[in-house]
This record gives sequence, C-alpha cells and structure tokens, in this order.
Amino acid sequence: MKIKKGFALRTIMGQNVIIAEGNNADNYNKIITLNDSAALLWQTFKDKTFDIDDIANHFISTYDLDPAQAQADAAEILTLMTEKGLIDA
Repeated sequence: MKIKKGFALRTIMGQNVIIAEGNNADNYNKIITLNDSAALLWQTFKDKTFDIDDIANHFISTYDLDPAQAQADAAEILTLMTEKGLIDA
C-alpha cells in the first residue's frame, strides 16, 4: 500500500495537518490533524510502498515497543488512514 497522492503534510500554527492538494482539494474538504508520531510515520512512508509489518517495525525501532503492541498500533493507524481515504491499497 502507499499514501495516496494529492495529500500533503503541513505544519500550520504548530499543528501537523494533512491537506488535499490539486484535484483532491475539490473533492476532499477535510483537514486531518496528526500528532508528532503520526507525522513522523507519514514522512517516513511518503512515496514508499509499505505494509503493516513495515509500520510495526518502525514503531519498534523508533519507540522500543513490544512487537505485539507495535502490531496493534500499526493496525489501528492503518485503519484510521484507510477510513480517511489517505491510503491506496
């Protein structure tokens, strides 16, 4: 899967936000706020193909998480990003 083209991470007034750009801006009128961990994840995997294991391994190496917790957290963030229309399968 990949982060969908046409979305960009910006910092606005100290907040990490995802905004639609180009043609997506006409069809997607939401601004999504990310915490610092989610913003780092976005930056790490932008323009790359990844799967749940890649995200879990990122969490393990960055935050020294237990593998089971990292897997659960990765599943949760993938679900949220998919629901928001930010992921291409």
